[in-house]
Parts: sequence; structure tokens; C-alpha cells
Amino acid sequence: MNKDLIKGILIVVGVLLALAVFATAATEDGVQKLSCMGRAALHGVALTNIHSVCGL
Repeated sequence: MNKDLIKGILIVVGVLLALAVFATAATEDGVQKLSCMGRAALHGVALTNIHSVCGL
């Protein structure tokens, strides 16, 4: 595999992990927000738009 591809994958995973931790720790209904973020990411919502889609 290409080193740039691996770095890109690690960056995306890191961003998703940071969003998941923020959604769980900073809100009252963290589990619901986390599931919303997961569904949005799986359905192709851009990372910059997940905030508005899930109401974070």
C-alpha cells in the first residue's frame, strides 16, 4: 500500500474517533448523537456537515 494512502486512512479514522469522543462526552444524549454520526458517515455525509445533520 502507498504511504500516503495509509496516512490518509489514519487521519480519517482519527477525525472520526475525535468526533465520536466529543459527541459522547460533551452532550447529554451522547449515544444517540454517536449513532447519528455513524449513520451519517456511512451514508456519505461530508465530515464538515455532520455537525449540522446531527445537531451537535
